[in-house]
Amino acid sequence: MKKIILLILCFSVLLSSCGITDKTETRDTVYPSELITIEELTAFIGYTPVMSETRSRRVSDALYVSDPIGKEDIVEIKLRQKNGLQSEEEVKEYFDECKKMRPDAFEVQLDNQNAEAFIAYPTLHYYINGYHIEVTAGSGNDDLQKNLLQNIANITLENLIIITDMDVNNDIITEDSVNTQQTEDTNS
Repeated sequence: MKKIILLILCFSVLLSSCGITDKTETRDTVYPSELITIEELTAFIGYTPVMSETRSRRVSDALYVSDPIGKEDIVEIKLRQKNGLQSEEEVKEYFDECKKMRPDAFEVQLDNQNAEAFIAYPTLHYYINGYHIEVTAGSGNDDLQKNLLQNIANITLENLIIITDMDVNNDIITEDSVNTQQTEDTNS
């Protein structure tokens, strides 16, 4: 009996040391360099950038520059996220403060309707489920600049949803939406 218990114990230690984990587990920490690949970014900016990244528990930053530096505009992806140092509410408050501090900010729509987004040139900010991402690119303030920011933000948002296995279909159920659905069901 002791040999069986010892064998089971050794086997469980071996499995845990091999890194076998439950693949349905969601990630706690996301890094900005994971939100867009060099290839995806190159398609939008027209040159292959060199990336450097700084990571901390409060805010992480990926900076994409041309080689040689200064030949092209930079792209920066900055990420604040809920974690042990800041709650989802604190991240949202920071997002709201960023918007209040910029009187020139205007709201924009991203492909995912659940994300709140605004542009305060040269940066597009968006917030979704405890993540605040800032995308800075280019140097203009026209429709071309707006489209560039939205395109890069949409890619980062799509990748964020995949990386975190985020549930973005968590629509709020209200009495009105239930009544509307019941009316639609009876009319069908």
